[in-house]
Amino acid sequence: MMVVIGDTAAAQTLFGRWALAPYACDGELDRRPDTPLLVEPMSVRWFNADCTVVSSYRVKDVWYYQGRCTVEGKSSTIPIMLDLRGDRLLVGWNREPVTEMRRCRINIVGP
Repeated sequence: MMVVIGDTAAAQTLFGRWALAPYACDGELDRRPDTPLLVEPMSVRWFNADCTVVSSYRVKDVWYYQGRCTVEGKSSTIPIMLDLRGDRLLVGWNREPVTEMRRCRINIVGP
């Protein structure tokens, strides 16, 4: 069995795994720039932040979320901006400068 998620259906949604560089797609590393961003329908996770989407709205291809985030045992609500541009995602995280990420490719090869 071979499953390859490429540019077709996966590129149409912002849900999935995103990273600054391909090496960062594989796991959880110890610095935020080296950690993948995980976007699911009702949650966003990046480095040590685990966020539940409490509200959202969309303007064209840009999603604006309010995330109720837990970081090291402390909770706060932060703004998250996700601007989908094909296989790229511009990420605005808690009013920090915008970061550009690329979709992680997932290849599963088996019998």
